[in-house]
Amino acid sequence: MSQLLILVIYSIPDGVALIDTVLHHYLIRNIRSCKLYKRGLNDTYLVETEQERYILRVYRCGWRNKQEIDFELELLAFLQKQKQPVAYPIARKDSVLTTEIAAPEGKRYAAVFSYAPGRAVNEKLDGIQSYRLGEALAKIHQTLDEFKSSFTRSALNSDYLLDWSIQAITAVYQHRESDINYLQKQVDQIKRQLEELKLPLSAPAYGICVGDVHSGNAHFTEQNEPTLFDFDQCGYGWRAFDIAKFLHAATRMKIDFTVKNRFIEGYQTIRKLSEPELAAIPVFFKAAYYLDLGNGH
Repeated sequence: MSQLLILVIYSIPDGVALIDTVLHHYLIRNIRSCKLYKRGLNDTYLVETEQERYILRVYRCGWRNKQEIDFELELLAFLQKQKQPVAYPIARKDSVLTTEIAAPEGKRYAAVFSYAPGRAVNEKLDGIQSYRLGEALAKIHQTLDEFKSSFTRSALNSDYLLDWSIQAITAVYQHRESDINYLQKQVDQIKRQLEELKLPLSAPAYGICVGDVHSGNAHFTEQNEPTLFDFDQCGYGWRAFDIAKFLHAATRMKIDFTVKNRFIEGYQTIRKLSEPELAAIPVFFKAAYYLDLGNGH
């Protein structure tokens, strides 16, 4: 009896297999384990040696192309050289930053990162940590004004934040036409509000954004010093979106209002936000909601 081949749309690589196929390309010795740490838009593995920890990310097939991945990794390497607090990519023995994997669903890419010191606080973020995270983001924004890349990356504009999101939502909920129509009206209103604000397309208001800054994408030391990671959503956009994205994530985590405001205070000690930027934050807050819906959150 013949067997039918089944199409695979998403597989989870075995951690032990990744040691043999990916990690042997790196100057990482005495590997004790490589275990799946988190599933999401990409798969994250915790790599432990006798002395160190690393993070191995396997990008999902069809989510990011090679140009977009190279942009992110080049950006993080730049920030690390500029002594900014980020988890940075580790180069292979041949100086390459990615390894191609032949997964059942198609080509995937893997990258290894330094392990951010400290611990995640998530919904337990306090005022001091929130303030320090805001400071860190502002310094990263300023540093990235000097970053130049030969790789391409999608802009975090209305097309991506809103139009792409509503298309993704519609594809799943085609049978709920009235709900989709309501969401489309809300998206159109957000786009009009952003146009009316007339935000500049130049630094410091516009430039490379991290895309997903929140207390789950940073570790804090005992001295409350943050190290940021997961720049998968990075791209050119208005910096007010980064602040709104933090506030949106913090609201989902039910973090206290006063703690959330400390983030903005910390940011503004480094870079003062203009009146149009401050007015844009609640508008981008709504855009962040639709982006999360489009990503399946």
